[in-house]
Amino acid sequence: MMMRRILIVAVPTLILGGCVFPHTWAQDKTPDVKKVKKAGVSFLYNPGDFPEVKIEKVQKETALGSDEGIDEGISPAHVCFNLEDKRPLPALEQGPRYFNPTYSFICVVPLEDSSVQDFGEAYPNLDSFAAELHKILRERPRSLKNEQDIPDFPPNNASPSIISRFQYLDFRSGSGMLFLTQYSNEMQPNPVNNEELTLDFQGLTTDGKHYVAARIAITHPSLPRGIDFTDDIVRDVPHFHYLKKEEKALEGLSEESFRPSLKSLKALLSSIDVEQ
Repeated sequence: MMMRRILIVAVPTLILGGCVFPHTWAQDKTPDVKKVKKAGVSFLYNPGDFPEVKIEKVQKETALGSDEGIDEGISPAHVCFNLEDKRPLPALEQGPRYFNPTYSFICVVPLEDSSVQDFGEAYPNLDSFAAELHKILRERPRSLKNEQDIPDFPPNNASPSIISRFQYLDFRSGSGMLFLTQYSNEMQPNPVNNEELTLDFQGLTTDGKHYVAARIAITHPSLPRGIDFTDDIVRDVPHFHYLKKEEKALEGLSEESFRPSLKSLKALLSSIDVEQ
């Protein structure tokens, strides 16, 4: 099946629950932002949140000719921006875990590759994610009920255990969805904590030629420092009431109370511009 071009209509602002979210810090009168521009991608960021942004070029890898099955991370050559966080990492004295969300990044992945005959065959998971994300952005449901079915690139060896503060967010050259999550491959996922909490953004450019993905570490002073500080929280399996309760608690926190500020991170993501 050949990859079909995806079209998303972007609008200048996002209106959600009667609130209008601005696109730039200039509108919020926030000073001292910096601009990154590389490989046809640009965005604004607050150096108070990330003192340095490093560029990483990811090499092309296709599923064609593989004797070991399909690697879910397979994608065309693309560029990623690694956001270096100046905050002390919470509760990582024992070293990285099986999944380390303190690694914050933005990746822009092309959805076309003239070197392959069939994009869907060469990049099956990316193709599937893009199609599902296009459907979500077209229909715009108020929430996503099944965490396992959320298009989430790049894939990892864990699944979202919570989906909180779900919303849609337009950026300069497209549209996407935004939510707070934690990843787990355990029967009893960890309660929400400052080691694993992650801001996730999945978007498509208006012309359907690029997939824009971001995962950014985010913390809150009211949460446990990390995994090792959640042992006293009761995990009621199989109903997982503790996770649902914490999802709701995250909804009630102000954007400015997160670190980095959720408002600041939304401004960063809104400023992403991909040459079309």
